[in-house]
Amino acid sequence: MPGPRLKGVRQREARRARKARLHKLDYSRKTYGKRTIFIPYMDDHGYAMAAAMRAGGVEARQMPMSDEDTILWGRKYTSGKECYPCIITTGDFLRQIHSPGFDPDRSAFFMPTAFGPCRFGQYNKFQRMVLDELGLEDVPLVLLDQDKDFQGDVKNLGADFRKLAWTGIVFVDTLQKMLRETRPYEVHKGECDQLYEKYLRQCEQVIEGRGNLAALAREARSTFEGIAVDRSRARPRIGIVGEVFVRCNQFTNNFMVRKIEAQGGEAVLPPFEEWVNYIGWSRKADAKIARHWKRLLVEKITDLVQGREKRKILNQFQGAVRHFFDEPPSDNVIELALPYLDPAIRGEPILSMGRCVEYVHDGCDGVVNLHPFNCMPGTIVNALLTKFQTDHDMPVLKVAYDGLEQATEMVRIEAFMHQCRERFEARLRAAGNGAGAGIGGAIAAARSGR
Repeated sequence: MPGPRLKGVRQREARRARKARLHKLDYSRKTYGKRTIFIPYMDDHGYAMAAAMRAGGVEARQMPMSDEDTILWGRKYTSGKECYPCIITTGDFLRQIHSPGFDPDRSAFFMPTAFGPCRFGQYNKFQRMVLDELGLEDVPLVLLDQDKDFQGDVKNLGADFRKLAWTGIVFVDTLQKMLRETRPYEVHKGECDQLYEKYLRQCEQVIEGRGNLAALAREARSTFEGIAVDRSRARPRIGIVGEVFVRCNQFTNNFMVRKIEAQGGEAVLPPFEEWVNYIGWSRKADAKIARHWKRLLVEKITDLVQGREKRKILNQFQGAVRHFFDEPPSDNVIELALPYLDPAIRGEPILSMGRCVEYVHDGCDGVVNLHPFNCMPGTIVNALLTKFQTDHDMPVLKVAYDGLEQATEMVRIEAFMHQCRERFEARLRAAGNGAGAGIGGAIAAARSGR
């Protein structure tokens, strides 16, 4: 008779040998009844998306920002070979599963997916295996395919989900731009964060109640403009690019924006709209290649409707955002990246390189690339940034994250910010001498945001 240890090993091997359910689960409210869909945290736009689902009758909740418990749970069920966002999203699922009151019979988890060179499309398959291993075979994964199944998956998330979620994304994007342009200069520390949280919560309520988000945008703009600021000391602006999850999730990038602000800079991030636009651009490109004209027409009509809804929100913020007020179409960003990469290479690299060039044109004084450790798109960008740095004489900081503490991180950030300040001051001197008005005029222009 085999001993208990050998028996346990055989049982584990048998579980591993069981055929994994890797097909896409056909989730519908009719099939699975009243379940709460838990959305893993990437950025605050998830709150708007959850509210849009609730407005359509789908109970949904954005999970809190990732934390140390997320990493503990994620590492417990991963091997270390997975990329960091996979560990984090899996950890968020497990943190929720082990939280008090979790009911597997009334729960589901949300996970976007896609095709392409990134391992992102494999997350849901791995997470399905983890849930099955835990005995949660009946807990569905609600997938949002960003490619060919996108239209059908969006309809499954509730009536008007796409319209409501889109306006929420535009609102949160613009609110975050105002936050990052104001917080470094606020007189009363913490005031910007407090107002941001207030309007983020109100955004959820308005979307869920199908209210007037444009009116809330107008109020938020007025309130932010009333914050007391001190712009007597001009700051260099630092553009951030990188893998979209790590770039957006503050916890996974060790709160890089706040570290830049603490070192005397002002951080600039691409909006989440950038990625929404790009996956739409990819679907249109694929439809043209496949000569699927109906699908292409649907995407074109969607662009027109989204543009109309976007203007309703942006018009309320007109003049309140100093830089990158209106996100350009993906074609514009891709065109800027052409000296470095061919558009046939899909994913974040083409966007990151185009955005880097855009930062140069807009007067930024440094670029930071944030990406998961061993991320292929991030590694591509790191290689291309060497040429970019030579072309534009721009300080560049490359940071990879895997959830472990990096002893030299702050030293590298401080050295990088020193280089950025030197470049910023040199540009001010050059502008002052060239204009014949002295450095005082150049500094005044920088302080005014011109």
